[in-house]
Amino acid sequence: MTTIIIIIVAVVLLAALAKIFMKGSSSDKKETSSDSDKSTSSKEKDNKSSSVIKKAMSKSADIGVKSTDLFRPPPEPPFFSGRKEEMKKIIALASTRPAVVGISGFSGVGKTCLAITMIGKLTPQFPGNRLFIDMQGENPNPPSAEDIMRRIILKFHPSQTLPSDNKKLAKLYRAALKAHKGILILDDAFNADQVKPLVPPSSWLLMFTSTKPILVPKMAAIDLEPLEILDSHTLLNQLAPEISPAIKEIAPVCKGVCLSLEIIGRLFAINSTMAPDYFAKKFIEERKKYGEDEKGNLIDGVRASLSLCYRMLPENTTAILRKLVIFPGSFTANAVSFICEDPKNLSLTGLEKYGLVQYNLNNNRYYLHSQVKSYLKPLLTAGERGVAERRLATEFMNVLESAHYHVEKGGKEALKGFRLFDLELENIKAGMDWSRKFCSQDKDAAQMCSAYTENGATMISKRLSPLECISWFEAALSAASQLADKEAERKHLLNLGKQYVLLNQSKKAMDTLERALTLCKKEGDTEGQRDALNNLSRICQINNDYALTTKYLEQNIELAKAAEDDEEEFKLLVQLTSSCVQNEEYNKAVHSGEQGMEIFEMVKDSPLKVSLLYNLGKGYLETEEPALALEKLEKGLGLAQKTPKLPLLGELFKLTADAVFKTGDIGSALKHLEKGLEAMRKAKNQAIEGALMVQMAEIHIHNKNEDRASDYFEEALNLSQNIKDRALEGKALWTWSQALGEKGNLDDAITRAQKALKIFEELKKPEASEIRDKIKGWSGD
Repeated sequence: MTTIIIIIVAVVLLAALAKIFMKGSSSDKKETSSDSDKSTSSKEKDNKSSSVIKKAMSKSADIGVKSTDLFRPPPEPPFFSGRKEEMKKIIALASTRPAVVGISGFSGVGKTCLAITMIGKLTPQFPGNRLFIDMQGENPNPPSAEDIMRRIILKFHPSQTLPSDNKKLAKLYRAALKAHKGILILDDAFNADQVKPLVPPSSWLLMFTSTKPILVPKMAAIDLEPLEILDSHTLLNQLAPEISPAIKEIAPVCKGVCLSLEIIGRLFAINSTMAPDYFAKKFIEERKKYGEDEKGNLIDGVRASLSLCYRMLPENTTAILRKLVIFPGSFTANAVSFICEDPKNLSLTGLEKYGLVQYNLNNNRYYLHSQVKSYLKPLLTAGERGVAERRLATEFMNVLESAHYHVEKGGKEALKGFRLFDLELENIKAGMDWSRKFCSQDKDAAQMCSAYTENGATMISKRLSPLECISWFEAALSAASQLADKEAERKHLLNLGKQYVLLNQSKKAMDTLERALTLCKKEGDTEGQRDALNNLSRICQINNDYALTTKYLEQNIELAKAAEDDEEEFKLLVQLTSSCVQNEEYNKAVHSGEQGMEIFEMVKDSPLKVSLLYNLGKGYLETEEPALALEKLEKGLGLAQKTPKLPLLGELFKLTADAVFKTGDIGSALKHLEKGLEAMRKAKNQAIEGALMVQMAEIHIHNKNEDRASDYFEEALNLSQNIKDRALEGKALWTWSQALGEKGNLDDAITRAQKALKIFEELKKPEASEIRDKIKGWSGD
């Protein structure tokens, strides 16, 4: 009952707002001053009702959630004329590999229609997927190639974790596309930097459109000219057969620009009771307002078509049309209903019939052509823009909340939430941008800015680049501070710190996470403290600061114990043991490792158990307790062999052989290494295989079997060169050099040491100084 009352209140308020807005509109559309003044009143009313609107909308958890496929191209245009030569050329060009076709030409000349029409004709050569991406080349800040990569990867793998490194992202993009085949259309591309990185594997055809020619290696270029006059006549006759008597007067004004022909044809079809000659006269008069008809001037015909159509629309419809400018890309009818105050979408339906709004039947979304946007932008008053943008921010804050609702449910519902986020990403960004822009001067905007990021934290962290995430979280943090919302401030600090960790911006990460930790302690937020400590220890480990890593892990372990969270405590003890080993604090590693063993049987995570046994064994080995080391390592070996992906198996064989060797059992040590070699060859882990070979050689040297040792050194060197593992090559050379030096074969020892030195210097390894000193000693310098 409460829900119904809230929704009724919201609807009444919206109706009142619409009435106030309509009163604020001037009968003469060109007079905008009074329009702007009265819209201010509408804006004030809208501010007061915004909280009620948000409550009403948030009651619907399924706002905008549909099974719509991402990036589906529009259907073939129902009206199409000419382009036979261009189509033949594209079909011929598509037979080569890579198949990359760039179509450039004046905005509105029909590039997109041609690309879409070609899909059906090229299906036999390129079956499978059809992806249509709006590259937003006309926008001031179009998406980067990396932004598009993310979206395409997530199209095929919605739960894929995306790397922050652009090279790794590009590799993942190509791998995602290589598993498929089809046609990729990049519509309205901005420049070569946006297109070149997106060229797909040879199993795909890439078509991209742009207003200016874009050069991409091995591409075929189509410079699309306006339609020939006869093809223009054909298109007009398809759109409005009754226009024939005046077609010779109307067509030349459109200059063969498909957008102009379509708008004027549809306009006449809707007003077919008008005499064709009178309609032509009106159109020509409209064209004359833009000056002399110069040859090659294509834009004025488009403007005349749009202007005549705009002036013949009902006033309330033009008001809605103007507001559509605020959408950065495609949008739904539901969004228009609320944002543009078109409750039953009657105006939207009419605008589609006029050709002023495009509709993609395949994904049930609408969009404006860039020429229509350019025409409308100056007509949108400041008051109208202010109200519409506020409404857009409200609408997509609720859409984001709906997506968050589904993601939190997990499973298939989470997939639905991510799909909704992906579908509305550009609109969500626009809403966030508005809230960020007005955050400092408008409390509602500040609340929205914080809410956008609070609701969207999981999704934006998985979907956007770290830099973009940082800009969101910084804005939200500022908003939360302004609102004195300590809970939101804690969340934003934690999320911001995580992004700095991803970018390895150590100082910013440490400062931000320390602030979050302090605030969480002050507010008694234990979960927040644990989150902050996890990320603090992570950034310290990345930077090899094991002392600080240990400090944060120990604090976190105490919190896990207090919460009686055995799984988390065990995970942290494993991390602490590993950190102590890396910091060569072996006694401490043994202590924390044994603490982990106390709850070992309560934990089901086998890879974590293997890691604990490995590091604990290492700790015992370094504290001269080979028997205890062997006990843990053999247990780790057994568990690793039963665990999928064989975690640390090669390393365990290597360390176990060390432990056995220290007990004096050389034969058993060699047997362990032989088993390890066999396992690594079977697992195709050549890097560990090479390391085991070097270890085999060392033991054979100790066992006075120099020929056998030389064989293993040679084998390890050959393998390292085949797999281009410079670290392994350097290790083999240096170990062999030391063995030769001990034998007194100094010339060969120096030769190999010099080669090893060069490698370690390239890799910036600390062993380089030790090798340099050894060479000097052998040389007698």
